[in-house]
Amino acid sequence: MPGKNNVAAALRQAPGQNGTSFHGCIRNLYINSELQDFRKVPMQTGILPGCEPCHKKVCAHGTCQPSSQSGFTCECEEGWTGPLCDQRTNDPCLGNKCVHGTCLPINAFSYSCKCLEGHGGVLCDEEEDLFNPCQAIKCKHGKCRLSGLGQPYCECSSGYTGDSCDREISCRGERIRDYYQKQQGYAACQTTKKVSRLECGGGCAGGQCCGPLRSKRRKYAFECTDGSSFVDEVEKVVKCGCVHCAS
Repeated sequence: MPGKNNVAAALRQAPGQNGTSFHGCIRNLYINSELQDFRKVPMQTGILPGCEPCHKKVCAHGTCQPSSQSGFTCECEEGWTGPLCDQRTNDPCLGNKCVHGTCLPINAFSYSCKCLEGHGGVLCDEEEDLFNPCQAIKCKHGKCRLSGLGQPYCECSSGYTGDSCDREISCRGERIRDYYQKQQGYAACQTTKKVSRLECGGGCAGGQCCGPLRSKRRKYAFECTDGSSFVDEVEKVVKCGCVHCAS
């Protein structure tokens, strides 16, 4: 007749086994025609006496109910079916009415809509104003622009400065060096070399305007888009100041 040590040896893991190749319940084990009582045998790690079919969560969306010493049944939650409660009885997103969004099931009979950016409403069928970063700042004398990082800033009109373009610059001349351009009939013409001159800008008090105070004329050669060329005088501003505004 086998003793306890023989039963323990029969249940011992073989070398190289990880003990995970079998999950379940062994009942009515006979060795040499003798029914073994596991409760009286030293057990190895991972082996427990008794059969508990609901020891682990076997029902995906339901409650496990033992039906016998080794069997069980699953009582499924609403909207789920199947032996392990892992099959939907109804998909509420079939034929959903989310216009600009994704259907998200709430239960077996209802759903909600997750809207795409720029849309709202229960069915994502309403347009929403996208956030405009320029709404956060006010440019008094200029226009709002966005930097490469998407940050708003003010691009000031001529004669103004400051973060909000609210400070007037006093009249002054800014030196520039560029081609002088003019229209000749239907042809666009420009000087053959760059012309250095002042460009007046800024504000003046007493209703005056910032403009040229002194200028001089020089002759320059021009080339045109129609292939023609000519020589003409160019007025170069050499001093800026406050003058009467042109009517």
